[in-house]
Amino acid sequence: MSALWHLQGRELLTGRGARALLDLELTAFFASRQCPGTAIRAAMDWALQQASAKRAIISGFHSPLEQSVLTVLMAAGSPTVVVLARPVQDAKLPPEWHDPLAHRRMAVISGVDKADRLTQQSATERNALVVRLAHSVVVAHASPTGSLAAQMAQWRQEGRRVAQLVAP
Repeated sequence: MSALWHLQGRELLTGRGARALLDLELTAFFASRQCPGTAIRAAMDWALQQASAKRAIISGFHSPLEQSVLTVLMAAGSPTVVVLARPVQDAKLPPEWHDPLAHRRMAVISGVDKADRLTQQSATERNALVVRLAHSVVVAHASPTGSLAAQMAQWRQEGRRVAQLVAP
């Protein structure tokens, strides 16, 4: 069952799991759908460091590399916040998420009240929500001509600090 969460007068979200995770200092993580091996290695090393330190990570966890990072974080029992680009109340969540949700190590949230399918626009809006909720932003790799690279430029223009694990 999902609940309606109001965050500091800024966001109206629906969510499942540990609402308190949204009050932690969250680090946003992003990676393009296709990444070179150097970015994959760097991201997995980074994920192990974050998991070891039990740092709270927020992401859409949609790209293959983001999903691999989520697997590492969940295996370590790290706090994670998954932001969906579709409504939480309609989402069929993966079985491997049930234990972290039940043990308050995960929150699954959305700012969307209706969506038929994932589009570039809904993914961009989801990423913007992730960044608004995060204290810092880490990008493993952004394809130079992809939408993530354009979003990174926008975030930097807004004054956000965006760290890249692998230089472009």
